[in-house]
Amino acid sequence: MSVVSPASVRLVDGCHLYHGPDGGWRYCLPGDEFVRVSAPEPVLRRARRLLAGVAPGVGAVGGGDVDGLPQVAEFVAALRGRGLVVESAEVRTGPRRPLRVRVAGSNPIADLVVDLLGADVEVSSGDLDTAGVDVLVACAGWLPDAAWQALDRRCADAGVAWHMCYTDGARWFLGPMAVPGRTAGYRDTRARRLAACGVAAEVLAHWAFLDSDVDVPPVRWPPTAPAAVLAGLLATDVLAYRSSGVPATDGFQLAVDPATGVVTRHPVLPLPAAARPGGS
Repeated sequence: MSVVSPASVRLVDGCHLYHGPDGGWRYCLPGDEFVRVSAPEPVLRRARRLLAGVAPGVGAVGGGDVDGLPQVAEFVAALRGRGLVVESAEVRTGPRRPLRVRVAGSNPIADLVVDLLGADVEVSSGDLDTAGVDVLVACAGWLPDAAWQALDRRCADAGVAWHMCYTDGARWFLGPMAVPGRTAGYRDTRARRLAACGVAAEVLAHWAFLDSDVDVPPVRWPPTAPAAVLAGLLATDVLAYRSSGVPATDGFQLAVDPATGVVTRHPVLPLPAAARPGGS
């Protein structure tokens, strides 16, 4: 039987193992789901300590050291089979190169993204160049349609994931974070919006106006608190991608209203290559 080591596994977020009101053990899940479990008391106590990342010790669970009890591994394996146990994010299989992230944009949201990511990844500020980076985060004001179409192609060709945010009216739009070969990119999102809006010619003319920078009004950047929310959502996707290869909002675009705090999201599916503008 495989050995389960402390801090190598943990319960999924929101799952707890504890004594219930009748004195028996159960685990709970978000949404008021409570499930009774049955095993000897020392096994359950030891399993709970292990899954909480607590280092075991002689007598730590009352009644002696139970590290060698095979029932502990069996119990943990049963929870894993139900999808309740995952590998701890703290476990490393060897040295790993830091994720290289470039944040493009000279604005409050970009600055906050840099600050939020600085402790966890190798982050820099710059332009939309994809050279030497694993992830690019483009923080724009008004939608830079032409630049992002070109960027989407470059990222897809280079295998670089990229995230995006921009404002339209009173709301800010984030993503979807484009992971080549997995999620929709900007060109997919753009094509689906044009197909669904019913006034594609008007939308294209508006985007061309924003790209022209002729008499375009300045962007009203949100105050620090809502800007931090936007930056936090972008950073959360990047950090989830670093850990698992999948952004937290996998395949979804978020629309955020800074004035009300309302966040809505909708899925964006990749288009077949032949259906994209340019056929690529």
